[in-house]
Amino acid sequence: MEIKPLNKESCISGNNEECYENKLLILKPEVLREEYRMPVCQYFYAKGGFGCYPDRIGSKVFGEFLCDGERAQFWRSDFWGMADETQLPEWAAIRLKDLAESKMNIRIFQLKDYADNKFMSYEFTTEHGGVYAANYKQIWGGPVAATGLDDVFKKCNTDEKPLGYCGHSLSVSDIVEICDGTDKGFYYVDTFGFKNVDDFEIDKTDHSEMYKVLILENDKKPYVAEVRHDLHSMQHIVGGLIEPVYFEDNSAICWCNEEFLFNGSKPNRIIGNTLIHGPCFISGDGYDAEGERDWQSLTDDQIRKFSEQFRSSVILKEEQSDDECEDMSEDEDISIT
Repeated sequence: MEIKPLNKESCISGNNEECYENKLLILKPEVLREEYRMPVCQYFYAKGGFGCYPDRIGSKVFGEFLCDGERAQFWRSDFWGMADETQLPEWAAIRLKDLAESKMNIRIFQLKDYADNKFMSYEFTTEHGGVYAANYKQIWGGPVAATGLDDVFKKCNTDEKPLGYCGHSLSVSDIVEICDGTDKGFYYVDTFGFKNVDDFEIDKTDHSEMYKVLILENDKKPYVAEVRHDLHSMQHIVGGLIEPVYFEDNSAICWCNEEFLFNGSKPNRIIGNTLIHGPCFISGDGYDAEGERDWQSLTDDQIRKFSEQFRSSVILKEEQSDDECEDMSEDEDISIT
């Protein structure tokens, strides 16, 4: 069956006077290479440029294709308009949400079992010697969909905890570090609210078992997380029993759910010759102190390389059956220009 390109009917009604910045747009098919003139390639997320504004005709719109994250630029006249989000296919809706929602980069520290003030209020802790960083261990770090500490608290007290989170639900006496932004700092989770801890010495915390990995979720951009070198954190990411997929050059390992073909997971990324279903993560490949093969923390260079190489998950082709997929992340340029 022939799949027709999207047209004005896929856009919200209006007179083309809208601001396009941080909006999902529909490209006209003629500005794409002939082989890409299909709906999956017409979704474009605008990030900026004078062309986002209707009073600056002829200026360019900068952004990225929703299907593969390829960065590109177009004229404002190259678009039909803003996409009607009620008509989006499931994969596009998920990717749009991932691009649009606010995120905070955080770390979470929890007291070791021997600490006397575990689960005690800030007042109790300050009356009994204060907050000692040496009594804390890091249990997770990375981006979370949140706009403030209250959102972080809610997320870390539900079944939607960040992937790789290995500790108790966020509670009184825990420390949350906001790693960037105007609220950057350390915050003690109190009985009600949070208390800023300016003198928290992160270098004294136990973070020796924290490894940097790259998490790949379906229809989300890759992101770096700091997880404990622990079987439970690995299983929490993949959602069950773990299975390694080795890179040919032995530089890294992709860890996935060994039952992904039987648990209903959707196609995610292609690693080597394997189409991984469901969430997975990439770690370094190396050896431990005893000479046994073991997963390692990724280097900064590896993070940059794999973030680009696996920037987008596969998309089910609309004109094919559900068991046929396309990896758009490493294709040639979609646009003509």
